[in-house]
Amino acid sequence: MAPLRCAPQGLEPWRFRLPTDSLWSEPSMSIASPPALPSPIVETDDFGEARSWRPAVVLGANLYQPLAWWMDPIRTILFVVLPIFGFSAYLNRYNYWTFRASRDFVTSTTFWLGIYSAGMLILGVVIGRLVIRRESEVTLFDSDRATLILVRIGWITIAAYIVLFGALVVNYPLVIAVLNGSIGASDDLRDSLGRVPGVTSFVQLGVIYLAMISMLATMTNYTITPRLWTMTAVILFLVFLRSIFASERLALLEALASIGIIPLAYRWRPSPVRAIAPYIGIVFVFILFAAGEYYRSWQYYRYSYDSYFDFISQRFAGYFSTAINNGSGSYLVYGRDSPFPEITVGWITRFPVIGPILFPRGGETLHSRFLEMYASPEFNNPGGLYAAFLDYNFYLASIFMVFIGLVIGIIHRKFQNMSIYGFLLYPVVFLGMTDLIRIMYISDTRTLPMFLGGLAVALAIKSSTMPRDRFLSMAGHVSRGPSS
Repeated sequence: MAPLRCAPQGLEPWRFRLPTDSLWSEPSMSIASPPALPSPIVETDDFGEARSWRPAVVLGANLYQPLAWWMDPIRTILFVVLPIFGFSAYLNRYNYWTFRASRDFVTSTTFWLGIYSAGMLILGVVIGRLVIRRESEVTLFDSDRATLILVRIGWITIAAYIVLFGALVVNYPLVIAVLNGSIGASDDLRDSLGRVPGVTSFVQLGVIYLAMISMLATMTNYTITPRLWTMTAVILFLVFLRSIFASERLALLEALASIGIIPLAYRWRPSPVRAIAPYIGIVFVFILFAAGEYYRSWQYYRYSYDSYFDFISQRFAGYFSTAINNGSGSYLVYGRDSPFPEITVGWITRFPVIGPILFPRGGETLHSRFLEMYASPEFNNPGGLYAAFLDYNFYLASIFMVFIGLVIGIIHRKFQNMSIYGFLLYPVVFLGMTDLIRIMYISDTRTLPMFLGGLAVALAIKSSTMPRDRFLSMAGHVSRGPSS
C-alpha cells in the first residue's frame, strides 16, 4: 500500500482527497493534500493505473463547543415542556370560557396522565440512547456528490412549491385581500392552494435541504457555491410565503430550526445567554406568532379587545391551555373507547389511495366531534401528551410513547455522534419536543417526508466513517510527499 500522505494546515479546514470510484476503501486508503492544479487530478496507484481524485468533505474532525443543557431531550422535557404544561393547565381554569369550551376538563386524573405520558417518553429516550453508543467518529464523503444531492433536493422542493402556489396566479385577488387584512380572506386563500397529496408533501424536503446546508456550512470544509446560496434564499422565501398564505407558522419554525440548531449546538460558546436560550426562544416564537396572527385572525377580533397585545397575549397562551383542555376532555369523553387510531397515525389516514380505504370518513373523527360539541373547532389541537391515549388503550398508549421516545433518543445520539442522519433530523425533532403540549409532532403527517428524505440523503451520500482518534493519528504522522 502506498505510504500515507497529508499536509494538514492545523485542524481547520481539513483538506483531503478520496478516490472517486471507491470512497475511503481500506485497501487503497490514502490522504493527499490538494495540489495547485484544479480537481480532478490524475495519479497512479501501486500498479501504475491512473486514478481520479476529488476533494473529500470531512465531518467531525474538529473540536466544538460542548452541547448546551437544553440540547438534551430529557432536560428539555423536564425543564421546558413540563413547566409550560403545568402553568397552562393551571391557566385553563381561568380562560377556558374565553375560547368557547363548555367547561374546564382538566382534572387531577388527566393532569397526572399528561405527566405519566411525559415519563414514558423520557423512558423511551433513555432506551434509545442505550441502543446507540456514544462515539467520536469522523465522516467523509464526496463533495461533488453532496452538491448533486443538494441541487436535486432543492429543485424537488421548489417544484412542489410551484404546484402548491400555482393557484395563486388565478386567485391573486385573494392574495391582495390577505395582505390588506380582509376578513375571511386568509381561510379562503388557504383552501384555494393547490394541495396534491403525495406531490405537494415534497415541500417538506426543504427542511432536509436547509439542515444539510447548515451542516455543511457549520461543521465541514465544504464550500457552498453562490448557486446553492441562491437556491437556499429562494426556498426560505417560499417558506415565508407559505407561513402567510397557508397560515403555516410551523413551516417557518421548521426552517429556522433546521438552519439554526446545528450552529447553536456546536458553535455557540457557553454563556449565561446560552443557558437561558429556550426561554428566550419562547419570546421569539411569541413574536412570530404575533406577526402571523395579524393576517390570520385579528380582523375577526379587533373590536373585541382593547389592543392587539391584549388579543395576541391571550391567544398565544390559549393555544397551549386549549390543547390541554381538548386532550383532557377528549380522554374523559371518548378516549378509552376509540375504535381505531385517528391522531397518532395521521400520515397513514391521509396517504393517497391507502388513506381513503382505511379511513373512509375523511376528516370526521371522534376528536372533531368532541370539538363541535364541547369546545371550538378553531382551537383544535389535541395535546401531544394525550394523543396516544386518545387513540389506544392505556397499555398500548404507554408503549407508543416509549417508542416515540426511543426514536427521539436514537436521533439525539446520532446528533451527538455528529452523524449525517442526526444532523438532518434532530433540529426538527427538537422542535417537535418543544411543541409537545400542542401536538404529537413526531408522528404527524408533515414529518414523514422529512424522515424518509433524511434517510434517503444519508444513504445516497455514500459516506464512510472511522474513529476520530484513528483519523487524527493518520493525519498526524504523515510525510509531505510520496516516499522514494
